[in-house]
Amino acid sequence: MVHGVVLGGGALMALAAALFALRAMRGTDASHAVAEDRTRYLVWLMVFAAATLWLTVLVGTYVNFPPYRATPPDGLADLRQYPRSLIQSNPATVWLHAFAMEIKEHMPWMAAMVATAVAFVAIRYRSRLLTDPQLNGMATMLLAICFVLASLAGVLGIFINKVAPLD
Repeated sequence: MVHGVVLGGGALMALAAALFALRAMRGTDASHAVAEDRTRYLVWLMVFAAATLWLTVLVGTYVNFPPYRATPPDGLADLRQYPRSLIQSNPATVWLHAFAMEIKEHMPWMAAMVATAVAFVAIRYRSRLLTDPQLNGMATMLLAICFVLASLAGVLGIFINKVAPLD
């Protein structure tokens, strides 16, 4: 619950808020002081989104993933305590490990790295982020990619958890 709902949901909400703020606050006619004031909150939002994504990725990789990969003892018939083996035991759900889990092992890392890069750009260029259309467009596109990657990882996580929940 902490990994998926609190951290993952918080990261998606922060990414969505940062995307909205980037588009809503952009403009070329803003004075430097107004843009600097607006950008302060935007920078903190982007840093929060990147930090939350990193927390989600690290908790998923180092707390949730090891129990998922646990190998059952030979001859065990009830595989409910061993999610990977349970998923792979049914031909109808084997795709969840072969496709969904493989994607979930890599895409969130990419999203966290890209969100960190956008947060760095926001810290470095502050008011230019709102006044420079190319910089704003680049940040918007990269945050949108992060949002799509994190959303896809979340949806795949829901599918996996429905078939083989971690208790």
